[in-house]
Amino acid sequence: MIVFLAFLFPFTLFLGIPSAMWNFDGVACAIALELGQPAYLFHANHLLYGFLGYLFWKFICIPLGVLRALPALQLFCSLLSALGLVGLYRLLKSLIQNARMALLLTLTLSVTAAFWVWSIEAQVYPLGFLPLAWATFILLQDQKKHKYLQVGLLHGLAVLGHVMHFIWLIPVLYWMRREAAFKRKALEQYVGSLAATTIVPYAIVLLVVILPARDSTHLSLWLKGSVGLSSDRRWVWHFAGWSGPWIWLKSTLPALWGSFWPYGRTPVSDGLWAMTAVSALLVLILLLRAFRQFHDRAVAFALLWLGVYGLFLSTWEPATLCYRLTDIIPLGILMAAGLKSLKTAAQAILMGLLLVTTFPVNLATRIGPMHRPEENLLCQETLTLSKITPPDTLYITEGGMSWIYLLYFTGRTAWNRHSMTPQRLKEEIARQKKIRPVYIQTGSTWEQVR
Repeated sequence: MIVFLAFLFPFTLFLGIPSAMWNFDGVACAIALELGQPAYLFHANHLLYGFLGYLFWKFICIPLGVLRALPALQLFCSLLSALGLVGLYRLLKSLIQNARMALLLTLTLSVTAAFWVWSIEAQVYPLGFLPLAWATFILLQDQKKHKYLQVGLLHGLAVLGHVMHFIWLIPVLYWMRREAAFKRKALEQYVGSLAATTIVPYAIVLLVVILPARDSTHLSLWLKGSVGLSSDRRWVWHFAGWSGPWIWLKSTLPALWGSFWPYGRTPVSDGLWAMTAVSALLVLILLLRAFRQFHDRAVAFALLWLGVYGLFLSTWEPATLCYRLTDIIPLGILMAAGLKSLKTAAQAILMGLLLVTTFPVNLATRIGPMHRPEENLLCQETLTLSKITPPDTLYITEGGMSWIYLLYFTGRTAWNRHSMTPQRLKEEIARQKKIRPVYIQTGSTWEQVR
């Protein structure tokens, strides 16, 4: 019964307070789903998210009355996260050997800021979290027949959720080398299933979907994935310089507590800061107790996991918090190790306090404001613009949120000015204004082209 609560409580919470933040990637993916062209459903960085989201929308959500793709994707992400939390609960229970404490820790981790936000927004990362949580649970169990076959399969699914998760290979290999019953056959099973699970789907998508629909130039852009999203489509690695590790480390605070990452104009009261301080102190106590057990294989595995991901993300958008969603797995392992060293009564008091301080902080600073559409000022401005301009208006945007909001929420024609050369844009505007109104975005203002 408790294992079901690890799914039910978070899933009910996610559904009960849906998000109206509507991030760019989520809206863009919803547009791709509604266009329905196969080539738009597969992204090189996260191969299966669009495709599985499309199936979920078409065959589950539409029959239930959810006709648009964006809320369907939000529901899809909430479901993925909640199913992953079941795997996390089973992992923590195996470490703590106390079902109630494992449930409290799972629920606390589910309401940390970044995890909660990106479990109710349409984003790709829950699709990586789900198999990684279950893969970790299986990995840390005693040696069983075909154990590493399962770990490799689940790891491969995580890579299909997002290619970044390939680097999880490093902590897995560490665990295998430290396992007393390790054999070369286990390594072959793991690497073989990982390779097959990733290479075969990519090959099928390339041969069946991408190559027939694109020329060599578009194929190159597809293969670049996110590193090809510069204005001129050149390879650009989003490197933050030598300060990257420090930026990544600092981003841990807003990843856990919305006080450091309030939504929009949301004020953070003294009471919320006080609860944040209590929550942070309790987390610190557990982590310090875990660090004393550095000899413990699970603790070393979790620290290596955080270090490998931290090192990689230090070179790529270290402040982007959606990448931190899977951090709750190694963080949970460390907190479980710290918790296990306490007596049962102390565990209950600490976990109760941690949950009742973390939950209201993130509800008040992130989730509550995100739930109110009126707090999404840019979306409200976009809707207002569509109401005061003729339906056939062409909008020339700076790209970004205004562009994607106009396309999805108003159904109007909007162009990204950076997708054309300045000369071609000038010619197109001159041609278009003869047949319909043309508005051009300059900063935060809109002006009609005369």
